[in-house]
Amino acid sequence: MRSSVSVILSTPPPVTTMSYPDYTTSPHHHQTLLVLVRQVGSQLKSRSFHKLYERISRVGHVKVNDSNGSQRPVWVTYRRDYPIENNDWGDFQTHRRVLGIITIGQVGSQSDLNDICKQHESLKGLNPDGTMYEAASQGPSRSTSPDPSGTPDPGGAPQTPVPAINGHAHVKKVSAGSTDRDSGVYETVGGEEKPTDSDSHSEGAADLKIDTNHVNGSDSGSESTSEVGCCEETKADSPRDSAVESMLDTSHSSINSSASQASKVCLHPPSNFKTRALFYPTGDHAVNIESQLQEFVSSLFWVLESKRLDKSQEKLERPPLLCAPFERKDFIGLDMDSRTNKKRCAGRLRKQLADLTLQAGLPVEAIVQYSHAADTLRHCNDWLWLAACFEGLCAASVVMLYPNLRRSVGLQRYSSLGVGGHQGGAGGVLNRSRNGSINTNSLPSGLEPTIVKQTSKHCLSPDDIVEKYREAIVHYSKYRNAGVVETEASIKAVHVLIEQRRYLMAAEFLSNVVFINLQLSDEEKIARFSALADLYHQVGFQRKASFFRRVAAMRCVAPQNQQPDWGQCYRLLLQTLDGYKVCLDPLEFRKDGSQGWPSLQIQILQELVGTSRRMGQNALCTRHQAFLVSAMLPHLKDPERQETALMLESLSARSGSGPAPLVVQETGIIIPPVNFLNIPTCRRVRIVSPAGGRKAEKKSSLIPEDDNGPFIFSPFSSLSNNNDRKSQGKVDFDWVEGDVCEVCLELENPMPFELKITTMMLITEEVQFESWTSTIVLKNERGLQSVTLRGRPQGSGQLQITGYSSTVMGVTSNCRFKFLPHLRTPQYTINVVPALPMIQILSGNSSTGSLGAEQAVGEECGSLHLSLSAGETHECSVVLHNVSSQPVEELAITLESKMDKDMLHQVFQYSRENLQAQLPIPPGGRASLTLYVYAACDFLAPGRLDESLETTSLLSGSEPPSLVSGGPPSLPSRQSVATSSTRAAPRARRADSSASLLSSRSGSSMRSGSSSSTQAATSSVRTRTTAPTPGCSNRTLEANLLVKYSGGAGMSAEYCRSTQVGVSVEVTPSLQVTRWDVLPAELPHQCYVVLDLLNCATHEMDLHYTPTKHILIEAGDSCRVPVPVDRCPLATLTEDGRESESGWGWSEVLGGHVASLVELRWTLGPNDTPGRASLAGITFPPSTHDLITMAPIHWDVQVDGQEVVGGTENSGVVGRPLQLGVGITNTSGAPLPPLSLRITAFQDHQNGHLNYRLDAKMTTIGATKLTTPQLKEGEEFQHCCGLVFFTAGVFKVEVTCSPAAVAAQTSFYENITPAHQHAWKFAPPLEITVTDA
Repeated sequence: MRSSVSVILSTPPPVTTMSYPDYTTSPHHHQTLLVLVRQVGSQLKSRSFHKLYERISRVGHVKVNDSNGSQRPVWVTYRRDYPIENNDWGDFQTHRRVLGIITIGQVGSQSDLNDICKQHESLKGLNPDGTMYEAASQGPSRSTSPDPSGTPDPGGAPQTPVPAINGHAHVKKVSAGSTDRDSGVYETVGGEEKPTDSDSHSEGAADLKIDTNHVNGSDSGSESTSEVGCCEETKADSPRDSAVESMLDTSHSSINSSASQASKVCLHPPSNFKTRALFYPTGDHAVNIESQLQEFVSSLFWVLESKRLDKSQEKLERPPLLCAPFERKDFIGLDMDSRTNKKRCAGRLRKQLADLTLQAGLPVEAIVQYSHAADTLRHCNDWLWLAACFEGLCAASVVMLYPNLRRSVGLQRYSSLGVGGHQGGAGGVLNRSRNGSINTNSLPSGLEPTIVKQTSKHCLSPDDIVEKYREAIVHYSKYRNAGVVETEASIKAVHVLIEQRRYLMAAEFLSNVVFINLQLSDEEKIARFSALADLYHQVGFQRKASFFRRVAAMRCVAPQNQQPDWGQCYRLLLQTLDGYKVCLDPLEFRKDGSQGWPSLQIQILQELVGTSRRMGQNALCTRHQAFLVSAMLPHLKDPERQETALMLESLSARSGSGPAPLVVQETGIIIPPVNFLNIPTCRRVRIVSPAGGRKAEKKSSLIPEDDNGPFIFSPFSSLSNNNDRKSQGKVDFDWVEGDVCEVCLELENPMPFELKITTMMLITEEVQFESWTSTIVLKNERGLQSVTLRGRPQGSGQLQITGYSSTVMGVTSNCRFKFLPHLRTPQYTINVVPALPMIQILSGNSSTGSLGAEQAVGEECGSLHLSLSAGETHECSVVLHNVSSQPVEELAITLESKMDKDMLHQVFQYSRENLQAQLPIPPGGRASLTLYVYAACDFLAPGRLDESLETTSLLSGSEPPSLVSGGPPSLPSRQSVATSSTRAAPRARRADSSASLLSSRSGSSMRSGSSSSTQAATSSVRTRTTAPTPGCSNRTLEANLLVKYSGGAGMSAEYCRSTQVGVSVEVTPSLQVTRWDVLPAELPHQCYVVLDLLNCATHEMDLHYTPTKHILIEAGDSCRVPVPVDRCPLATLTEDGRESESGWGWSEVLGGHVASLVELRWTLGPNDTPGRASLAGITFPPSTHDLITMAPIHWDVQVDGQEVVGGTENSGVVGRPLQLGVGITNTSGAPLPPLSLRITAFQDHQNGHLNYRLDAKMTTIGATKLTTPQLKEGEEFQHCCGLVFFTAGVFKVEVTCSPAAVAAQTSFYENITPAHQHAWKFAPPLEITVTDA
């Protein structure tokens, strides 16, 4: 590659006759007519000329009807500049000869018109020997009538030319009144003005001139009947005109000339001016320029066709010798009459005729002519013209086989560089090169498929075309002065091979172009390298294309160049980036991964930095150096990283680099910003959630429940929703307006030195956000380093955090999360709610519960700790301090704990009304709350129920005598061991007749426990506990005091805040109930609950177990106390509905009844700390239910009509009957089955002996045993009998009611206590004192 370039840059050969190659040439140019379009005069602006040139260039294809009525396609190539040396090669290849001239100028007076006509005549010197076929055309000359100030109008575009009928046509504009509105072109013949005949043609001079003169008259030229093709024609001119071609805008100035003033202006071309002149007022009126050009091209065709016919019919004995310009001296002195030279002359004439035939639109005939000429020239060894024949033969075949080849995008220099993405990739280049020739089988306009099918057999095959081009190039290479022709032939072959998609072979032909040595100037060499780069770009050799562009760039600033052009060097270097896989957009460059060659990329970027610095563009230099550091960082070693970083800091100190694009003023090239996405490297982003007390949450009552319809919930859908939520960056918490918010970044320092980051801040969208800047220094160590960025939202809505901004090494970067390679979330969306108040919770209680200095408590400051004895109640003061600028308008306090609700409400209590009365809390204000804490505890000792509920009685013979004497005897007690409320039902116990409340035993058995039972029911027994008692250990009660509050704008949006304080209560043991039992009481509606109590505290306890009785218990001592309790109504049991076969279903009900009536109060310690213990959870076995429950019947006993009440004295007389009435009322709340009523009289001798044998002392009148009928609810049964006493004394009558034998097993009694027979007595027994008469 470099050797090829050295050939080009070496000492040039002797001067050739052709100026420089046309790098835009293609095989289709062989069939085109060359027309020169020039600007004349100094009044026409360049922009206006370029605008007109663009309109003229669009008329590149015209269909003309020949003499046989067939349509022929005529193609035209327009050039703005053409070297006269190249025109001399018109005999060798006719498409190189200029066949027409169009001049465009602007005139304001007759003298201006005369000057323009002279300049037009001077252009005819381009063809001094008349080889222009006498069809010179003077281009459109614009003239405008001067305005009152004398300034000519520069606006307006000229109309297209119309061919003149003869060479003596003089055209002028007439007054407004006599203007023909159908034509703007006039011919003066014999002093008479008449419109020109656009259909007439002549072989004489067909000169054409277009002039525009502002008149209030005709605004259009004569229209042509021929058709204008819309084919895209390559309009690129020589390299020296490339800059002019880009100027396409036309400026127009206002015209103030009136119609009367315009009619006075009359312009006449000089009398010796033979060229047709067209005058148009303004560009706005030049509407038929295309049709006029169409007529002009038609005239050129007819002239060309006449020459072709003449040459085809000539029969010359001595044909002239056609020569290339450098061949004339070689034939001096040669014998032209020799047979070889005659064949040479005939072959060259035949070859020229083939060129004319191809230009005339007959490619099939041209192929035949080329073939004959090649056969003739091959025998003469005329290699130069034989090569031209081969080239023409290939061109004619390409016209037939690849008609759309000419429509491909022409080779043009890059006027700007698109830096948004890759435009130079191999795939993109190949696609662009094929856009105009995807369908290579399409037919040219005007030809039928059948004709092409018949004539295509004369064409060369695609392989033959390439082979003929190769032979032609070999023959051209034999001639030193044919280097330009050889170069253009190679370029044409490249175009054909690109069309055939044979890119490797096209590269071989391009390599041949590299080795062709031409005499070129520095500017032309730069254009040559650029053209080679464009061709390699089309072939797909991107790296080689970039290599030649870089060589061209270096040529611009070569040491031997006296005027180095750094701007052009910079532009060419930019164009090399695509080939080296470098895109100046860092985002696109990173997408390609590790493509390209890092060493070459680093070198070209360094050259860009140096070039931009020589240009004086400091900002541009800094931008390229920043891109070098950022993009090539993975390929730089640590010393290189440090060196490039120091250079970047030096450059940025002169001109900093911001995140905005840079525009190069000279070219309009946009250089995208460079953001340091990898310096530092961001590995992780975490949006910090507000602390527990600062979180904002939606009010629970306003949160809609998800309505999933009738479908079953699927956890997979929930997971997918969560994944979508995370991928979109939607966080599951809210920020609050005005609060300080944080974002945590995990950064890594890739540089071998400490990296200083200044002005680092968050980038947000949608919601106004006050982002605070931070200055950070990352240590020179591997690993992640955490950085926290803070800010404050200034409004509410959906805040989007899209990245962060930082300044590193003087370069300010906007690093978006979506562009960071290690992050998957493009942005984070946080809902910012309106401003809410903020509460701080203060407590004036220390850990011991005593008042002290206020201290903050809560989720961030700690919990509230209390230490209480079981059963103790404590008041805790809680202060709510509003530390925000928003008032607290709503406030709600709830308690949360793992305890059940009943237990929670028992332990913690507070007044909601008192707190609500203190609202609203203004900013800086306070509200107080008193929290009552009760150290609740299970005062029943843990244990299990024994298999036998009737073990050793709580009473023993060693117990002290009863403190209360007298009273009726009571029955033996039933023992109960402490059981929890959740104990399982006990096993089936053994029936024990001694446990029955009413027994049918003999009197001796009942008297056995009379005295002791009475003593136990009325006395307290104290014992000393030596063994450790289970349950006497500390426990902790924990709960959270949840405070929800709202106010300000946040309350209107239905948002609130919540904070919570943990309350921990350490409960130390105080009093414990180890065992309990139930005994009957003296009154029928009461019973005694006997409790064994243990003092588990470390201090003496003063226990109050009844309103009037108390006892002192030392630490660790236990005592037994009887507590009178009202019996439980039977209706309470039946309404509860908890039943079981064993009777345990009512144990909890009866236990709750007893617990509600028994409350043990105590004071403890030196401070007499009060407390209370309850029997919550106590249960009783079924054997004790009769003692606790009320009887289902109500007694109504009367003696002689007087109601008997406890303590009433009854008297009688011996021998006189006493009337005894017994009434039973059903109070059970349900129908009562039949009962057995028994009346029994006995005598109590007060010695423990009861005498039931009173047959000799008394008798009864009526039944003493009977069965009652079924009693409905509230129904009463009455029975009367008489008692007659025979002796005086004290008698007692016992009235008993028990279930009848037939109803003993009914469901009513089974539901009550199926294991026992029920009996109800009238207590106390009826006592009658009988006296003698």
